[in-house]
Amino acid sequence: MSDRELLEYEPMWTTERDQWELHETSMGYQPILKGDPPMAELICDDDLAEQVIARMLAAGVTVVHRPN
Repeated sequence: MSDRELLEYEPMWTTERDQWELHETSMGYQPILKGDPPMAELICDDDLAEQVIARMLAAGVTVVHRPN
């Protein structure tokens, strides 16, 4: 993973932060673009996905918790 790859996702926790939410799953968090219909953002590089999610959490992106 390079810094350049991470920067491609930066709007998810900065300028477009209000358009995203993190859905809690059994495996962690899944970034979801709000909308009709909502759309999951699949990041195939696990290290990159972890960095994106960590930055989204730090920026206060809404977390949707799993139902019990």
